[in-house]
Amino acid sequence: MKCLILDPFCGATEEMLLGAMLGCGADEWRVRSIVEGLCDAPLDVQDRQDGMAAKVAGINANAARKRHPDLGRDEALSKLNVMHERQPVRSDSMGIVGSIFDAMEALYGRGQKMSVYTMALIAGICTAYDSLGRPPVHSTPVAMGGGVADVGGKLTPLPRPETLKLVEGSGLIVQGGPFDGELLTFGAAAALAYYAKSSSRYYPDNRPLAVGYGAGTLDLPLPNVLRAALCEVDDALIMDRMELLETNVDDVTGEVLGSLFESLMEMGAMDVSIIPATMKKGRSGHIIRVIAKTEDGPAIARRMMYETGSLGVRVMPIKHRFIAKREVVVVSVSIDGKPYDMRFKVSSDTAGRVIDVSVEYEDARLVAREMAMPLKTVMRKAEAEAWKKFGG
Repeated sequence: MKCLILDPFCGATEEMLLGAMLGCGADEWRVRSIVEGLCDAPLDVQDRQDGMAAKVAGINANAARKRHPDLGRDEALSKLNVMHERQPVRSDSMGIVGSIFDAMEALYGRGQKMSVYTMALIAGICTAYDSLGRPPVHSTPVAMGGGVADVGGKLTPLPRPETLKLVEGSGLIVQGGPFDGELLTFGAAAALAYYAKSSSRYYPDNRPLAVGYGAGTLDLPLPNVLRAALCEVDDALIMDRMELLETNVDDVTGEVLGSLFESLMEMGAMDVSIIPATMKKGRSGHIIRVIAKTEDGPAIARRMMYETGSLGVRVMPIKHRFIAKREVVVVSVSIDGKPYDMRFKVSSDTAGRVIDVSVEYEDARLVAREMAMPLKTVMRKAEAEAWKKFGG
């Protein structure tokens, strides 16, 4: 399966996103046709050779503004809805632009405006993405910069409030720095939040097919580029980003450990292990080890410290693991001629191939008790029946 990895280590602007996708092989003619048709200004695409080689893509903003005044929500969406592109491109463009208006209106009230320049670049990004085949998008952490900026004659904290509003709840990992300034524009934030369905600190395992670099305009100590990689990833299983959290304790009772085990699982931990260990000075203690999703890590680490009195929790990022799709299905099975509806955990890959079928313990226990049959026998017979129904 193809995947597009975006690596905004120096932030992201609309121009950087567009340049990086063009560098990966997006259809420049299609992009140019849409952008220039919307703003009546030429799209300038060049290969920058000084420093790190990258695509420079941009529009003369002043020229675009002279030809078109800023647009309100209805006018912008109407223009995007009738542009000469495929329906998915129109839908994506309207979705991203609509999210920008949502963010601005939530913060500043109705009647907000958007430049035709921004709208045209967003439509260009959507066209470029479509021409790459619409692969799933994964993002590494997005650098946002920091400090303050003069916006319309007023000092505004960076990142801008509308930028933070756009990434709110998106699942993107964002971070301040690495330099002062507006490294993440709200248009780029909206596009990243719309397209990127997963985010991790490191690249997932992949086989790169094409790598593109989109150049920014700020002069920074790091190469001011956004990197995009069109890759092949294993599509048989789902990628999942996890963390391993671990702490050592030597003065915690079994009752506290048992309570902690239950509370961590309730908080969303994927697995909890409590391992007896010999600590310094020969004291007996325990190693508490938890596997959790990255987004749940901070809350779980705090709970581990509060419950045990530990002074710290080690966090070891796991780049990713591959997991099967899992669901609980009720299946009618016959145990020695008697029918039962029992729950089964069914795991499968993304192609729908069933990998494993296992009966729920509580259902098997109740049947075993009713039939006065060993639990292992009930589980074996139930799973054999279920496998027949799933084609195993």
